Amino acid sequence: MMKVFLLYPQSDFDLAGKLPANADSLVQDLALNTLIGAMARGDDFIFEVAHHVLLSSMNEIDTISYRQEILADCLKHTDLIRQMYQIPIEFIERKRKDWLWISPLHSSAGSILSSARHLMEASLDLLRRLRKMADDYSETFDSRGFNRFFAMIKRELDD
Repeated sequence: MMKVFLLYPQSDFDLAGKLPANADSLVQDLALNTLIGAMARGDDFIFEVAHHVLLSSMNEIDTISYRQEILADCLKHTDLIRQMYQIPIEFIERKRKDWLWISPLHSSAGSILSSARHLMEASLDLLRRLRKMADDYSETFDSRGFNRFFAMIKRELDD
């Protein structure tokens, strides 16, 4: 899995990280589920990530500035950010469709490998789309986070 480094400059986000002991009270007292629900617009993954990020304390000035730079880029390129987010969503849907019938108990290693290869080949267009976005738009982003992200895409998704 690719680490995108869009929340922390030196590490990737850990969704399994421990929340504060008073997390449930904060959610209730501040009605955070209403806010997070509005942010997520029905997307369970965004809801879970936003919930975790909002409840994780942050007091490092450099990390806060890093995130604000990324947010400014997101606000500047809203449509492109949504297009980029759709790429992993589309991959997950393809995987769900192609792998739904596979059972490790009833499938040989060869058939599982063949299915994985088919899914990868069928998803190359998504990787090419992401690479094209990096090629076409990386120069229009200003944040350290997106500059790093696009450089990583160009480096790791070469022809």
